[in-house]
This record gives sequence, C-alpha cells and structure tokens, in this order.
Amino acid sequence: MTKLQKELQNANMLIISPVANSKTENSLGLNYLDYIQAPEQVIKSNKWTYMNSKEGIEKKLKEKNMRLAGILTNDNIHPNDHGHYIWFEVVKEYFKLK
Repeated sequence: MTKLQKELQNANMLIISPVANSKTENSLGLNYLDYIQAPEQVIKSNKWTYMNSKEGIEKKLKEKNMRLAGILTNDNIHPNDHGHYIWFEVVKEYFKLK
C-alpha cells in the first residue's frame, strides 16, 4: 500500500471488505471473519479510506428479509448474481454519501 501511495499520490483509494459466511476454522484456529477484522485495524491505524461492505450488505438483507446464504455461491464466500447486485447497491450508496 505504501508503494501505491507513493506512486499514485493524487489517487483516491477505497478498500472494501469482502463478504462471506464461513465460520469454519482453519489449522490456525482462524475463520473468515478473523481475516476481515485483522486488516480493519491496520487500515484504521493508517487512516486509509475503508468501507465495511459486509455491514452494509447485512443491513440490506435485513431490509429485504433475506439471508446471507441466499446471496452467496455454494462456497459460502463469493456472491452470486443477486449478491453482486446487493453489493453494488451498498457501494453506490456509499459514494452517494461522500
């Protein structure tokens, strides 16, 4: 990230959290949410622009009375077509507020 900041000083970069539903732990005892939360701390301490799309998506799903599993592919990590559309809605709303 430091290299990007030096080479693209006038660029605005937005880091967006991934979306997943996996609580399965790996051999280190970490799950997918652990891998989302760890970078958040680094991003905040460096004052990088960050959008927690996972929270936005969960809010949209609640409004639409839907479950996260219904917008993910069979791997419970990647969004399906409907999931990508909801993700787009969240990103679009983020930029409207800026």
